[in-house]
Amino acid sequence: MSDPQGARRGTGWLYGGGIVLVLAAAVMAVVLFARQRAQVQASTQQLATEQQKGLTVEVATAHKVAGSDTLRLIGEAHPFQTAVLYAKVSGYLKNISVDKGDAVRANQRVAVIESPETDKQYQAAVADAHNKELIATRAATLVSKGIISLQQADQAEADAAVSEANLEQIGTLKSYEQLRAPFSGTVTARYADPGALIQNAENSQTSALPLVELSETGRLRIYVYVDQARAAFVRLGDTVTILDHAHPGTKVEGRVTRTSGEIDPKTRTLLVEIDVANPHNRILAGSFVQAELKMQMPPCVEVPSDALIVHGDRTLVAVVTPDNTVKFTQVVVADQTGESARLLTGLTEGDRVARNLGDRVAEGSKVQPVMRPGS
Repeated sequence: MSDPQGARRGTGWLYGGGIVLVLAAAVMAVVLFARQRAQVQASTQQLATEQQKGLTVEVATAHKVAGSDTLRLIGEAHPFQTAVLYAKVSGYLKNISVDKGDAVRANQRVAVIESPETDKQYQAAVADAHNKELIATRAATLVSKGIISLQQADQAEADAAVSEANLEQIGTLKSYEQLRAPFSGTVTARYADPGALIQNAENSQTSALPLVELSETGRLRIYVYVDQARAAFVRLGDTVTILDHAHPGTKVEGRVTRTSGEIDPKTRTLLVEIDVANPHNRILAGSFVQAELKMQMPPCVEVPSDALIVHGDRTLVAVVTPDNTVKFTQVVVADQTGESARLLTGLTEGDRVARNLGDRVAEGSKVQPVMRPGS
């Protein structure tokens, strides 16, 4: 026979244990919730603190460097002087004694033009001058004897002088039948062959046929174009080294000879000319060369290249102030390599600049600067 009282005691223990378990679970849930809430609050507070401090950025210190600069530019080699030779008399090309690549001396005859009309005019002028001279001589004899008046003798003498001047003029015109080199150089082009009809270029420049083109290549003019930021520091006499990649190891020393004196409004560059000797024609006129221009510039401030921020036509640098605030400053770049940039204006020595910042931070934002070792 079962014991009802014992059964009731077992059921009570069972209920009591269940209540204890429920209470323990509730307490554990409350503890876990409180702990999780505390962690969330701590994370939120830490995030807010980090946001107040700002983004972590790498910075470098701007430092001053020497003012001298070697500017490497692509240059164009031009002949020292060039002339396209035209005829000044009309006729037929009788002969041409030079061809492309020939070296000529100053005043050397390069072509002869056959002009029968000019020859006849010269012969007539010679005969007229001789006749007028005889008349003037006879008039001088007759006036001394009183046979003719002094006025008639003076007129004869004047006619002789005019005739002589006309002979000299036509003689000069006849001399143009021989085309001569105006300077020593090399024939770079030949445009006509014997038998070609040659027009007087003085009266028909647009339709006249040129005969030859002559260039002085024993000396060269090297043209380089210096950008606006450096143009103000180019000085006459600055040392320039010319390198020709066609002849590795060959260097030609020269100096800045002249400049255009103004910035080209289209390219914003200054034309700089360097005269160099080229006695053996090692540098071909018309070729590209490399020019190393040594300039004296004011002391510059150097920063890493990754500190530059380009916005349109402006170049900026993010300066980190002593209170770790970002301030964007416009700068003028003097020179730039893959690692560093030299600035003419905008920064002072000791300024901290942010690296690889881009557009992540706005003006006036707080940042946490981190200095790279050795920066």
